[in-house]
Amino acid sequence: MVDVDDAQERRTALSSFLRSRRARLTPKEVGLAPGVRRRTPGLRREELALLAGVGVTWYTWLEQGRDIHPSPEVLASLARTLRLDRAETAYLFRLAGSHPRDGEVAAPGDVPVPLLRLMRAQWPAPSFVMDANWDIRAWNPGADALFGLTGRAPDECNLAWVVFGNPVHRARVERWEEHARNFLAQLRSAYAERGGEATAVGRHLARMIQQVRGEYPEADRWLDEHQVAERGGARKVIRHEVVGELRIDQHVLLATEGLQLIVMAPRDAETEERLRALAPAPAMAATV
Repeated sequence: MVDVDDAQERRTALSSFLRSRRARLTPKEVGLAPGVRRRTPGLRREELALLAGVGVTWYTWLEQGRDIHPSPEVLASLARTLRLDRAETAYLFRLAGSHPRDGEVAAPGDVPVPLLRLMRAQWPAPSFVMDANWDIRAWNPGADALFGLTGRAPDECNLAWVVFGNPVHRARVERWEEHARNFLAQLRSAYAERGGEATAVGRHLARMIQQVRGEYPEADRWLDEHQVAERGGARKVIRHEVVGELRIDQHVLLATEGLQLIVMAPRDAETEERLRALAPAPAMAATV
């Protein structure tokens, strides 16, 4: 049951937040002529409503703190029009009693340097950075030794290729089918979480799902089971033909702009020593 006082407090906070963000935008920033002298800074309500594609009366009610319930699509449009960053967008959605869709977030052009440093510092644990499109954007020597990423075409440097398209790594993974099914369940869940066909990231993940269906018959069968799962850690055993058995705890660390750092941490001292032998040059790193 929703607390009436809490709901009113959120609507009041939403009203103040919208007014403050509208006030910081100038007509020039959004491509409008300055027009006659303005009594207040920023955009007028009718200008913002027009740019966001919503009714002036409806937006006025929202900014007045009335009990109305904007859809996620409308909130996303307001966030874009107000030039909100990720934190502000999430705050807007929470105040409106909704949840932001990460699918509107474009993959960053470059992986932030601090995240690259953190990835490299995980040695000897194989580690890599994946973006919202599930493309692998950077990796350390251990991940390269396991997956063979260097020199791979950019459209193949994604988690689907690592799981299904890399026959060498696929043969090494104990209980591979279990992990592959879990990957597909996470991929399907991410597709819905990112907004499905309504967002650029959702459409990218849909194409990845269709590609996996077309190239791997077992994936086509398993996807029809419609299993879903949140992305998280896993325990793996990898039987490497040179260094021997690797007992791994896989961790997923969320970063900014939809990026994730995946760390394949050794579960015991023996595995750690084998990983050091697998990739003994921690200074080397690659990006795509």
